Amino acid sequence: MSSIHDLRRLGAFLLLGAVAGAGIRYYVETRARHTRTAPRLIDWQQAQHVALRMVQEDNAPALDRAYRTAQYTRLVEQSEPLIADYMGVNLPAPISRVYVFDRQEWLAANFASFEKLFAPIEDLYLSQAANTNGLTMLMRDANSRLMGAQVGFLLGFLGRRVLGQYDLSLFSPDPSVRGSLYFIEPNIARVQQGLGLNDEDFRLWIALHETTHVFEFEAYPWVREHFNGLVRQYFDQLNQQITLLGGVGQLLERLVKSINTGQHWIEIMLTPEQRRLFDQLQALMSVVEGYGNHVMNAIGKQLLPSFEQIERRMQERQQHRPILDQIVFRVTGMNLKLVQYQQGEAFVNAVVTQRGIAFAGKVWERPEHLPTLDEIRNPAQWIARMERAS
Repeated sequence: MSSIHDLRRLGAFLLLGAVAGAGIRYYVETRARHTRTAPRLIDWQQAQHVALRMVQEDNAPALDRAYRTAQYTRLVEQSEPLIADYMGVNLPAPISRVYVFDRQEWLAANFASFEKLFAPIEDLYLSQAANTNGLTMLMRDANSRLMGAQVGFLLGFLGRRVLGQYDLSLFSPDPSVRGSLYFIEPNIARVQQGLGLNDEDFRLWIALHETTHVFEFEAYPWVREHFNGLVRQYFDQLNQQITLLGGVGQLLERLVKSINTGQHWIEIMLTPEQRRLFDQLQALMSVVEGYGNHVMNAIGKQLLPSFEQIERRMQERQQHRPILDQIVFRVTGMNLKLVQYQQGEAFVNAVVTQRGIAFAGKVWERPEHLPTLDEIRNPAQWIARMERAS
């Protein structure tokens, strides 16, 4: 009986294999007939589907949108002259693009930005996929859907947590394009109510920080172009790495050799040139975020009656993140980013304490004045370099 059973099982496996093979052939032939281009690196429809499902779980709309839009506009207008006076610089034009978003609207805006960000790699990927066979195309399609799910999860995760955002179209060909301020009201309301914070004070606390970012990029236009250039150079390096024969094997070898160095896995995977560009980007963003925090704190302490309460409860919230948040932060490298931002704030605080806010403003004079990561960790080195340059 067992031999008959085995034969039947073998026959079933062969039948399933034939059906699967026919299914694959049908899929590939159908795709070849109906699709002119190979699958993209990232299936953006899949990404949007995953992200939307994540943010729709608790169905949180932006309540009282008209009232909140007027409130945030007023808070930004209140913040602008205070920041201008503290930083000693004015914007080329008043801030006018203030938006109250729900989570789906925030996702829509950021998907557009992400597609532009990944466009250089997408172009390379598609050029390499032009002459692939049917089975390879099938694998690429599966990989595209997987990548789409991963990007969708990340944006969906952030869409439930981001409070405010300054969005400057970094890759726009028009250098005069103004940035936009997004306030994700469902997330802000959840945190404000959950931590028992004052409605007006908490939203002004957020508005101060995001408005400072407007000054950093729009009062000093070179910052945008410098950031844009670093990102493009980084992707150019990544493109070259992808095209190298055995590139994946090299990445894995580098990861295995460095597994016990204590470095973050993202840093381990970088080539020397990528690491140089990555460090410059990290240093720039550390200064951007650190300076923003410093300005928010300096003005907020004088302006907000509940400033200390907001700071204390927000810090407690960060220190008690759910396990899922901790895992996502580690895997995506967001924990590395937070450490750099904390160092950036410590750097700005140290410079202001020792030399004053006007001296700290030298970071915005030209690209050569930006601190390195080593100088961010040792502010005295940057202070000495600036004094020698003056």
